[in-house]
Amino acid sequence: MPSLLYPPRLAALACLLALALGLSACRIEKRTVAASADQADKFVNQAFDPKAQVADIWEAKVLPALQAKAVDFPALRQAMVADVDQAGEKMGQRQPAEGAPWNFVARVKGRVVTVNTDVSAGTVGVDVDGDGQADALVQIGPVVRGTSLRDSLPFISFTDYANQVEFAQLANAFNDQAYALVMKPLPRQELQGRSVELLGVFTDDDNADLPTLTPVQLTLGAK
Repeated sequence: MPSLLYPPRLAALACLLALALGLSACRIEKRTVAASADQADKFVNQAFDPKAQVADIWEAKVLPALQAKAVDFPALRQAMVADVDQAGEKMGQRQPAEGAPWNFVARVKGRVVTVNTDVSAGTVGVDVDGDGQADALVQIGPVVRGTSLRDSLPFISFTDYANQVEFAQLANAFNDQAYALVMKPLPRQELQGRSVELLGVFTDDDNADLPTLTPVQLTLGAK
């Protein structure tokens, strides 16, 4: 018994027959990709320039706000261990969303005891209390993760932006600015054992062994 031909096979055979007879080729239009691109474009505001916005306020607003909010790292960590929410109310900042984590600004002074530049999201470990063990990780890029820099600023709110896409772009712009000005100039191969002072931000994460700071100011000293 001859096998049944389903509609897709009939269409394919019709195309082949048309080609064999010298007729114009059949055309199968694909609209799914175009439709998806159109949907994505609806959320992109071409006039929004997050990098320019961050550059405009970096010196005038961002650094002064973080400097005013900063707490010495050992005192901050002690307060967080005692009661993270109480520490957050007094010293932290978070977005007004249910379950949003606390973000903190810290002044860190210590010595670089570990350097990890084998990954794109590079870090150094800083010993603050002199025991030879890292008490905090500091991002050195080139990939900078997280939104702690954006979310540590009291004058930045999600409600001021059109949608989540713009708000995410803003976080990336803040990270890019910190990398360009603070992390990129670092002598990556000469960090081990150096003394360091920095101003940085981090997001509280109960699952993290050490807080990971994004530096906005950093000064290296001697070994």
